[in-house]
Amino acid sequence: MRVRPRDYLGDQTPEERRDINRCAAADWIYRFGFSSSQVLKDVLKKQGAGWPSIAAKRGLLRSTKTESGVPGVFYTLAEPGLELAERNSMTLLPYPEIDPFRVNQATMRHNLLVQMLTVRAINSGQIVRVTTEKELNAGDLRGHKRPDAIWHFEGGQRIGIEMELSAKWERKLDEFITGITASLNGEVPEDRLDGFAIITDSEAICRRYRQAMKPGEPMRYWRKNARHQWEVESIEKVPAWLQEHVEVRLIQT
Repeated sequence: MRVRPRDYLGDQTPEERRDINRCAAADWIYRFGFSSSQVLKDVLKKQGAGWPSIAAKRGLLRSTKTESGVPGVFYTLAEPGLELAERNSMTLLPYPEIDPFRVNQATMRHNLLVQMLTVRAINSGQIVRVTTEKELNAGDLRGHKRPDAIWHFEGGQRIGIEMELSAKWERKLDEFITGITASLNGEVPEDRLDGFAIITDSEAICRRYRQAMKPGEPMRYWRKNARHQWEVESIEKVPAWLQEHVEVRLIQT
């Protein structure tokens, strides 16, 4: 049976659909820094993952091989793609990834998992939009945990998403927990989050973090002393309300 463009374009012309795809991909990569063909396939709601390679050949995106080989390549914005993203963005962001070698490949799997979960949550209607880590950089609050992304729900709730693929220990774990507590208990409503989802593919990390955030567990605050060495400044107990607002979720990757 012959397939006609109108069968899947609806009232859009092929040119209109092309422009929508270009804008959507440029906006996503601009806000996350880089992406993969599999993530962009879901962003554009396409059956195949070949669109980014075509966009790279046409100069909108830049394709760069990964050091690990998984995925084979990643995509950043080329100059025309950056111009398109900035032309359609309400908020201008720094984009050092115009040089793809500025992308930290050591955290690539981590960042792509955040993107993959986010686009699936958007496409399923679970969330209405996302604030990316790049968009949060300008608004860091001392002592608060900056999440990997903030998911916005239809009712106005904002949930911080934290991807944990390697365990934190000692001071780093303490700062992680106190930072989450501060972000959920902030005095300024626009800075306060309604919850946190800590996502991991490790059963051991899952168990350890759940234990560390149980009510009554020690919650240590650190500072640097006169010799610029880290020391415990004070110890409190994990508040009972924290468990109600933090979910530690195990996923398969």
